[in-house]
Amino acid sequence: MKQRHMGEDIRRALDAELSGLTVTPSRQQRIFENATGGQKMKHKISVGLIVALALALLSLGALAAALLSAQQVVEEKAVPLAQNNDSDWRVNTKFSPEELAEFIRACGENGIDLDENDQIMQALREGEGYDEEEAIMAVCRQAFGGSYGEWTIAQRHWFQQVMVQIGFAQSVHEELPGPEDLTEEEARARMIAAIKERYGEELPLEDREAYEVYVEYRADDPDGAAWYMHCSSKGGETARGYVVALTREGELLTAADITPQIAQPQKNPAEFTLTEAEAVHLAAEGIRSQTGIDAPLEDESKYRVFIHQRGTNSPDAELSWTVNFISKTKDWGFCATTVYDVTHKVLVSQADVSPITADVIVKRYTAAYGPYVEWTQDRWVELGREAKTLMASTLEGKVIKATDYIPEREDLITRAQAEKIAFQGVGLRNGEVHCAALIDAQPHPVWKLRLLCWDENFPPSLLTEIDAQTGEVLRVLQFASDNYDMDPSYRIYTLERTWSRLALAEEGPVYLARNAVVHAFGDMTMDEPDSTAPVWDVHLYEDPEIDGSTVRFRGKWNGLPGYLVTLDTDGVCVDVQQLEGSGTEPMPEDVGAGENG
Repeated sequence: MKQRHMGEDIRRALDAELSGLTVTPSRQQRIFENATGGQKMKHKISVGLIVALALALLSLGALAAALLSAQQVVEEKAVPLAQNNDSDWRVNTKFSPEELAEFIRACGENGIDLDENDQIMQALREGEGYDEEEAIMAVCRQAFGGSYGEWTIAQRHWFQQVMVQIGFAQSVHEELPGPEDLTEEEARARMIAAIKERYGEELPLEDREAYEVYVEYRADDPDGAAWYMHCSSKGGETARGYVVALTREGELLTAADITPQIAQPQKNPAEFTLTEAEAVHLAAEGIRSQTGIDAPLEDESKYRVFIHQRGTNSPDAELSWTVNFISKTKDWGFCATTVYDVTHKVLVSQADVSPITADVIVKRYTAAYGPYVEWTQDRWVELGREAKTLMASTLEGKVIKATDYIPEREDLITRAQAEKIAFQGVGLRNGEVHCAALIDAQPHPVWKLRLLCWDENFPPSLLTEIDAQTGEVLRVLQFASDNYDMDPSYRIYTLERTWSRLALAEEGPVYLARNAVVHAFGDMTMDEPDSTAPVWDVHLYEDPEIDGSTVRFRGKWNGLPGYLVTLDTDGVCVDVQQLEGSGTEPMPEDVGAGENG
């Protein structure tokens, strides 16, 4: 009650101060809210601050000077907080709960009121930290309006500068027009006019509620387009889109309607006859019938069920249900089925309901305890101890059985120390540790860590091995994150020597040699880096030549390089060289995408 009366006193004081100025009622209301903290912030601003603000309002100019813009708040509060919480070896990506509260408080004190339903405000209420980039982005969205693509070029350029300042980016990619160029406003107006002239003057492209408009400046575009604009409608039954390009001088290069073609109406598709519950029961019965194991697939306390319909968009498609069961414990694993709606036939594509083995133990532990990237060392020790008692029939299972996870000890470096050494050892500052495990080895135990790299100068993923006694960096390897045929997931949490020794026995030296060539000369940033070093392709390369510890690959055609790989007795690559090509004939046009050998 006392605070409400104080607000009324401040309003009367403002009325008196502003009586000689031309100020709209809405503007006067905003000034009042700035002074009091507004309806949302009134409980967060002290009475002393309200009194101080009220006494300081000698003029409208004095009030305006007292408040910082969103960009100033980011520059003067968020950036220093983000910079100061970075260590000398790694960029910290999150504000602590205290830092987040300090940043949000600074926003509120300057009239920047974030939506109470925003995730950043939820984190604040729950006393949690928050991603620095997302926190800054939330304030910028409030100030600039719309999504990142809808901001002006200058606003995006400034935001990228902030990301460089806090270590989230290495450079600014958003180009600004020069003094001899059109301004963004001029270019935007010309491009909008070009669309309207061609497709209708009534198009509400200036309305930010109706259209999202992205404008970009390109200084050295190979097609000569300095200005580019993409427009897409936000609402309505029919989505519409347009693109425009101008030269540096403002000459129109293109203006095109890129609205997706509307599919022709189809006759009503057939209706499903099964209910979800019936499809789930049929799927469960199909799995139990095929495996002969009475797995409790329909028990909600033991399995999560994911189900969706297929074939609903075409009247001629065979209607079916995809029903997947994900175990909540390590007693069972993942099961996947397709249930056909008319025939009730069940196709089981995967059914892991047998007793646990070393082959599936990591998946089972993941189901029970969450992703292994979140496990403590105690969890790895528990898994390794149980794996020793289980059967293994696959290379993965044998690798897990052969890996000795040990508890952390006082005479060994800690995980935190190993992380610091790993980051410093590769020169990486911007990234995170995806997985870490302490593994027994000779002569000393080893920390195995996977680093996810956010620095554009590094490959996306690195595997490191750190001597847990001396702190020496023993090995750094690129890891093909999206190609588990080449880099199986167990390479993340076992030693290189352990898996290569077993792979050498099961797969032979050529497998390991090919792997080494791809890691050395393939483009590891691609989803399939092996395609850039196709030494397995029988249409391109001769049969590999094995001579003791070396494997040689010779290209069949002129221009294809050769490779020489040297392995040690455990199959670990100790040297890989690219050689002059030995082929003399030009490659035929119909060669190059042959079968793999």
